Amino acid sequence: MIRTFIAVAITETVRQQIGKLQTELKTIGGKVRWVKPDSMHLTLKFLGEVPEGDIEKIGNQVQQAIESVEPFALQIVGSGCFPNSKRPRVLWLGISGQADVLKKLAKRIEANLVKLGFRRERREFTPHLTLGRVKSISGIAPLIEKMGLLDFDSEPFEVREILVMKSDLKPTGAEYSVLRKIPLSSN
Repeated sequence: MIRTFIAVAITETVRQQIGKLQTELKTIGGKVRWVKPDSMHLTLKFLGEVPEGDIEKIGNQVQQAIESVEPFALQIVGSGCFPNSKRPRVLWLGISGQADVLKKLAKRIEANLVKLGFRRERREFTPHLTLGRVKSISGIAPLIEKMGLLDFDSEPFEVREILVMKSDLKPTGAEYSVLRKIPLSSN
C-alpha cells in the first residue's frame, strides 16, 4: 500500500521565501511542528493508503480531469489558522492569483477519482499551504497574534503540472516523492 495524494509543486524561490518567514515566526515561540520548506506543496486531494497497482489508474483519471486546462499562475498570500485562532491546529498561508482555476481543477480531479471509489470530501476544497501544526495551544497566543498581522506575499509562480505523490511517514516527519507528473495542456 502506498500513502498517496495529488498535489501542485511550489517553486524553489517561493519555498525559500516561506523558509525565511518560518525562521522569523519560530523566534516568537509556541510549540509548533513546522513543515520543512523543501517538503511544501499544495495538496489537491489526499487519497490515503492505495494499492500499488491502482497508481496508474489514479494518474490516468487525473490526466483526464486536467485535459484542456492550461498552465496558470498562483501566489502565496495572507495567513491564518484552522479551525480558528482560538483553537489553532494548523497554521497556513493562503493562495491567490488564479485560485479559482485551482479550485475547479481540484473539483474535477475529485469527481474523476470518485469513479475509482475514492470518497468525496465533506468540506469544500480550501486552497492553502500548511506552514506548521500546533502541538500545544499553551503559549501559542503571541504566534497566533503575529499570524493575524502577517503581510506575506510570495512571488507569483506558474503551475505547469499536477503531481501524483507518495508520502512515507518517518519519525522525523513525512518524506514525499513524486510517483507521476502530469503536464497541463500547452495549447
